[in-house]
Amino acid sequence: MKFNRWCSGIFILFLCSQFLSAYAQADVVLSIEARVQKFQQRYGIPLIYKNLPPAGESGLSFRPVSNQEYGLLNDYLSLFEEEINKYPPGFFKERKVRAVALVTHLFTVDKSAQGLYNPGSRVMFFDILRFSDNKALKRHSIHHELFHMMAMQTPGYQTEEKSWSDWNPAGFAYGEQTKSWRELNPVNTGAPNQLGFVTDYAMTSVEEDKAEVFACLMQDKHRMLITRWAEKDAVIRKKIQAIKDFVAACCPQMGEGYWNR
Repeated sequence: MKFNRWCSGIFILFLCSQFLSAYAQADVVLSIEARVQKFQQRYGIPLIYKNLPPAGESGLSFRPVSNQEYGLLNDYLSLFEEEINKYPPGFFKERKVRAVALVTHLFTVDKSAQGLYNPGSRVMFFDILRFSDNKALKRHSIHHELFHMMAMQTPGYQTEEKSWSDWNPAGFAYGEQTKSWRELNPVNTGAPNQLGFVTDYAMTSVEEDKAEVFACLMQDKHRMLITRWAEKDAVIRKKIQAIKDFVAACCPQMGEGYWNR
């Protein structure tokens, strides 16, 4: 008799937990949809996480967000909303981006990606799970990938490597950092040990260098930091101005006044 009552109690607790879980899941879905609607009202294009376009034959692969990952999606959207709202309302339509897709396990060929623009479908993809334990890096990467999209859509911009590279210190070659990591930056404490760069990753290629400058500019604390570094580093100063000029040409609403907001 006691055993039967115990089993009944366990069953009731199980039903209650299932009900609460379903209620919580429904609440999360409502939150997700509300954030999606805000994005779509502001930018006039779909923000999708289901009914995704086919990957095609470009080496792109991804997985849709599962129902079990909706809590993580909602957390990502909270952060994404803050960063994406830094761009003016017409930003994506002017770039002819058809949609922004939130996915997991995003790869191009065999290389993992936090985000990328697919020119075939004209969809901008972001992986909600990448850098999940580092929110600062996740924020930074959103802007980094959006810069690559702008550069990709600007004819000739990605080939303008020589003038940019000429600003770097004599003897420096992208992807071939030879300075010992024990050496300190000679003028800016905390900066990469090689003059002219805002992050270590910026030293890998011209394209990554440009994207890193832009991503730093899009974060208030990072912008103040690299602006301070630029006071003593003429190369960083030139790169910051070049990126601002490029962004203003792409999106006039993001001219000089934009950075003084």
